[in-house]
Amino acid sequence: MIKGVALSILASCLFGLLYYYPVLLQPLSVVDIFCWRLLTSFPAIIVLILIEKQWSSISTLFIRIKHQPFLLVGLLFSSFLLTIQMLIFIWAPINGHGLSASLGYFLLPLSMVVFGQIFYKERLSIFQKIAVLLASIGVILEIYITGAFSWETSVIALGYPIYFMTRRKLQIEGIAGTFSDFFFIFIGCLIYFLLHYPYNQIISDLSHFHIFIPMLGIITAIAFAMYFVARRLLPLGLFGLLGYVEPVLLTIVSVLFLHESVSTKHILPYGLIWLSVCVLALEGTVYILRTVKRKRLK
Repeated sequence: MIKGVALSILASCLFGLLYYYPVLLQPLSVVDIFCWRLLTSFPAIIVLILIEKQWSSISTLFIRIKHQPFLLVGLLFSSFLLTIQMLIFIWAPINGHGLSASLGYFLLPLSMVVFGQIFYKERLSIFQKIAVLLASIGVILEIYITGAFSWETSVIALGYPIYFMTRRKLQIEGIAGTFSDFFFIFIGCLIYFLLHYPYNQIISDLSHFHIFIPMLGIITAIAFAMYFVARRLLPLGLFGLLGYVEPVLLTIVSVLFLHESVSTKHILPYGLIWLSVCVLALEGTVYILRTVKRKRLK
């Protein structure tokens, strides 16, 4: 369990580093950085699959596509949804919207709870009801004070649940789903490079960022590897609780390294949203402690 906790936190730290990474690759455009990330990370993910001996899952996926051709449409849609999220992850920190994007990741666990109740009839615990209430008040106050709710926050908080629901519907959880998403995005990035990226531009990028571009793919693959191993080693409740580490780190990166700040008008609504996350974290902690206690009694 200690190893799983360490790996989960390290994975979150690497994703925090990737949040700042686009700054190191300027003046490359968002699309260029996105394509370089996919082109360098997909081969590393293939290596990860081979090391984890998960190729049978990929073979099963190809067999399913052969027998269910319409599945391909769903897989392409899943890749499209992930593409949007990955582009925002790159665009936000280099355009002064790092805090808004990190708020979307804070809201994500709450939106997952709400989507679960609406679409899967899951019951809300008392902690979840309090958290949803606090977050709802925070969102309403943000809209009232500013006249709008940040679009990047909304896309992250609402888009990811749709993405996860799509993967659940397609039954492509785990590393097979990650391979599928990255494979189709990789093909799209490859086509973009062939059509819009001249050979001398590729050489120029690699010469100017000869360390940063290869490391982009390596860091991405290592982060995913740690994430997958941690998920296998940890109880689901503890793994979910550690998921709150990443948005905290994204906020820290936005404030300390991207020099963004929360204006006074945002303090109350943001505070309520962050408090709602703390309530969910408290529920997770209580659940884990009870589970450990029951196991000790046995």
